[in-house]
Amino acid sequence: MAQRITVEYRDKPPYSFTDRGQPAGFLLKRTIEIMKLARVEALYVEMPLKRIMNDIQANQEELCSPSWYKLPEREKFARFSLPIHQDKPHVVLASGAAAPALRAHASMAAMMADTRFSLGVVEGVSYGPELDKAIAAMARPPIRAVISPVQLAKMVAVRRADYMLIDQEDLNWIDTKGEINALNLVRINYPDAPEGLKRYLMCSRQVDPRTMERIDQAIRQLLPELNPRAD
Repeated sequence: MAQRITVEYRDKPPYSFTDRGQPAGFLLKRTIEIMKLARVEALYVEMPLKRIMNDIQANQEELCSPSWYKLPEREKFARFSLPIHQDKPHVVLASGAAAPALRAHASMAAMMADTRFSLGVVEGVSYGPELDKAIAAMARPPIRAVISPVQLAKMVAVRRADYMLIDQEDLNWIDTKGEINALNLVRINYPDAPEGLKRYLMCSRQVDPRTMERIDQAIRQLLPELNPRAD
């Protein structure tokens, strides 16, 4: 294991976070398993989201980061592994006051077209191509904030925004102690919510193709259900 890669991860529980000085979170632990199986020595460092993106774009060192969506604009400057996780569809988390009117809509598309209510979004992250496009086309621009999903949920609770789109893993994490009811927030599911996206390791181009192939081989071994072999 002479080769060493820096793995930068963001504070995004339950996917990745730091617990008592150690890397934690189900997807970060999965990344640790992948790197060990691929025989790649890794140094794990928590960093802000924008810093991670800037570091990978700068391409100054061998660097990877877990939990990213594979988007065309990112493929221009980064290498991506095989998928390491697939999300469930996003749901809506609404304030108790706004929920009845939002629930009256039969679809997410109709709900997002309702200009009476404001959407809150986490600035700097992607909700996936379909939802990103829908958000960009909204007649009432969303309220953008450089905060975590947990903090955005609290914004919705005090009606600084009426609702948010949230990953179900994030929602379950927020609700571990019944916080959703305590904050008077309401979960709403819509049948037209886009299919959950796959998440990948995103790496700088300093990580050479041979190393990426070793990482991919480890992913195939650990996650065959996400990466079935072609017959």
